[in-house]
Amino acid sequence: MKNALRLSVVLVVLAMLPLLAQTPASQLVTVRHATGQAVAPAYEGFDVNADGSYNMWFGYMNRNYEEEVDVPVGPDNAFEPGGDRGQPTHFVPRRHKDVFSVRVPKDFTNQTLTWTLTVHGQTQKVVATLKPVWQIDRLRTTRGGNSENISSNLPPVVTLQSAATTLTAPGSTTLTVSATDDGLPKRRGEPVGMSVLWAKYRGPGAVTFGASQAKLAGGKAETSASFSEPGEYVLQAVVDDGSGESAGNFGYHCCWTNAQMKISVGGSERTRPTAAGTHAGVGRVLSDPARPPTFVKDVAPIFQAKCQTCHHPGTSAPMSLVTYEDVRPWAKSIQQRVASRDMPPWHLDKTVGIKQYKNDRSLSDGEIATITRWAESGAPLGNPADMPKPLTFRSEAEWYNGEPDLKVTTPNDFTMYANGPDWWIDQFADVELKEDRWIKSMEIKPSNPKIVHHVVIYAIEPDAPDGTPETGVQLHEYAVGKYGDIFGDNTGRLLKKGTRLRFDMHYFAIGSEQHNKTTIAFRFYPKGVTPKYQVRSLALRNIPNDELEVPPNTVVRTDGYFRLPRNARIDSFQPHMHMRGRGMTLEAIDPTNNKTQILSSVDHFDFNWHINYVYADEAAPLLPAGTVLHMIGVHDNTSANKRNPDPNMWVGFGERSVDDMLQVWVDVVYLDDADFQRLVNERKTRPAPTNSPAR
Repeated sequence: MKNALRLSVVLVVLAMLPLLAQTPASQLVTVRHATGQAVAPAYEGFDVNADGSYNMWFGYMNRNYEEEVDVPVGPDNAFEPGGDRGQPTHFVPRRHKDVFSVRVPKDFTNQTLTWTLTVHGQTQKVVATLKPVWQIDRLRTTRGGNSENISSNLPPVVTLQSAATTLTAPGSTTLTVSATDDGLPKRRGEPVGMSVLWAKYRGPGAVTFGASQAKLAGGKAETSASFSEPGEYVLQAVVDDGSGESAGNFGYHCCWTNAQMKISVGGSERTRPTAAGTHAGVGRVLSDPARPPTFVKDVAPIFQAKCQTCHHPGTSAPMSLVTYEDVRPWAKSIQQRVASRDMPPWHLDKTVGIKQYKNDRSLSDGEIATITRWAESGAPLGNPADMPKPLTFRSEAEWYNGEPDLKVTTPNDFTMYANGPDWWIDQFADVELKEDRWIKSMEIKPSNPKIVHHVVIYAIEPDAPDGTPETGVQLHEYAVGKYGDIFGDNTGRLLKKGTRLRFDMHYFAIGSEQHNKTTIAFRFYPKGVTPKYQVRSLALRNIPNDELEVPPNTVVRTDGYFRLPRNARIDSFQPHMHMRGRGMTLEAIDPTNNKTQILSSVDHFDFNWHINYVYADEAAPLLPAGTVLHMIGVHDNTSANKRNPDPNMWVGFGERSVDDMLQVWVDVVYLDDADFQRLVNERKTRPAPTNSPAR
């Protein structure tokens, strides 16, 4: 039945949930709703006009997959203050972004606009502010141009016409959209081309379009619109240049244009049903537990092993943890951060999943107990003669993975303004190689990490197979807490002669003008050596993006799935979420018996640290073809989340930190049947690590 609930493999479940790792498989049944659901208003942010006034932009999420909802302006569709602010009264299914704006004066600074919608008895509201984190700069979030220039891709300029703007009675008219564009983005040297999406924006009756979606040919497209009832109508056309539609599947605020036109329909009003919308989500342990721990004998060795690499003079860490004089003023703070497992940054739930990692920097229960007892007993120094020999630290300018064989740096010095919204831009550099080389390790360093949120580098190969995106294939990523990729024995990635690198940069302002260049460093296998296994970096996410919905003051779970096409070894796990991210679990569902096993689970995600958890060789999961990787994410949009910028905001998919995401990066090595079986048999000859999913 059309109005029945629809089963799906991907859903947002709007409910409080237990810890991720403890969620039994029986709770993973999810549904999509064709009808009967609410419509959530969304605040997209604001931009600034030349006269200092502001445009506050709004969109919405119609949670129904089929039902179009009408909600007249009034108690169920109102702004406070203002009542009627030009908002839509007709809502088509799913996420629609930057649908309309409300212009407010420059002295509106500390005031708010609240939009309330009530549909099917469910009231949803969003409170919009002019806080700087919500500022939109449309010139610096363009993506389709793939250029280092500001305004590299501009939205279309649109004109709408109707054969008749006034009809004497319900009937139809011909609509024409005309648009010009800068020809970007391009695919294989040719413009992708513009498309149009028509919808009713306001009006008392139904509007039926001959073709609600169409490609523009020669800058034009025609369709018909039929009106069922007399009254005043507003129609909206969304013209997209091919960068990504205005719906929630595109993360930036570019490049489409919303245009509206009015149609007046005369005649006698007929009685019709009430619109649906008007119906009223193990380390150092003390050998003598009775002896109070001291800094020099018990705590300093822990700090040397797990903390001082980052916390020593000359680093960006807020304090040094090298000497007793450095540490003593921070003793209570250190105890709190260690006991909560916020520091060192290692956010895995250590009670489940794989427990062996090459880059494990976490503290054991014994180490945490030692530091806690030391702080609670007054943080004593102890006998200075017991102090371990000081460590020698590498320079911050040195490479974590060792001296590289090749460095590729963006040639242009980038200037970041002192104040304003984040800036996303592509920068490019050419790889100077005389022959193809196999990569053993990679590492990215910005020259000025103070302004770099993250970098994702893509390889644009000279002979890429048909179907490869012209923007390249993902090579490597930089973010705070990630120290490069070091591939396992006999495992690598090919870097081809003639490759061009695209540096997908995300910058943020810090109050003063800043400059940056970004370098990626490679270490190679010896010339002529070809590793047996080729690693691939896969970004798995919930699809489509508009499935990610985190309503105000809720905790939300979202699921995503990926079926392995071949036998595989998973070498690493890196969750990616934004400020509302609370946790993520990656499971493997065995295709032969449907049994589920947890690979890794982050139970206290921290957006400030993007950690790539690299499995130990003996523990890296070996998974047969057909295995389903199941990603479970939890977002916390409540005041209990200390990183939440505003729990009253509806949040969906987007590139800004105040928007959110749900994806996991995994390094995958595909294996043929013979290799896979050999590795499985080798695992069987030695004791398997606890809870390892090795077969």
